[in-house]
Amino acid sequence: MCPDQPPKKDSWENIYWKAHHYNERTVLKSGSFLNSFCPHCEQSVVQDHMIHLETVAENGETGWVEFSPFLNVFERRSDIRLPDGKEVDDLRCCNCHASLKVEGMQCERGDSHVACLMVAISSIRVPFYFCMREGCHWHCIDPDDQHKIILDDSMEW
Repeated sequence: MCPDQPPKKDSWENIYWKAHHYNERTVLKSGSFLNSFCPHCEQSVVQDHMIHLETVAENGETGWVEFSPFLNVFERRSDIRLPDGKEVDDLRCCNCHASLKVEGMQCERGDSHVACLMVAISSIRVPFYFCMREGCHWHCIDPDDQHKIILDDSMEW
């Protein structure tokens, strides 16, 4: 672009150098720490470097489950037996005890229910959805927030 000439409205230079929303998003790389919060009470659910939630197993047994707050690190532990491939009946906030289950939404890898936490990246908080079936690693962010953030393993790459 020449500084001594005014920019043309429809010039190829204005189109080529125009800022696009996909250049302004934060990219979450695998292994990134996700500050995680309850969508109801907005309190942190991270305790001792793990996401700590109350759980209700398929058989009605209650307990807790902890999993890694690092993106795509699937470490998990629980005080009750959660059979691989089985869906838990509910996941609840460890602070306000509200259900994190999202009614009307299902995992894209099956017909299991989905839970939601809010994750904070810099000053941005977005809904983070994950499958409630033991052993499933499906997760995503709200499609309405994909203009703000993109997951490292996104199909968009």
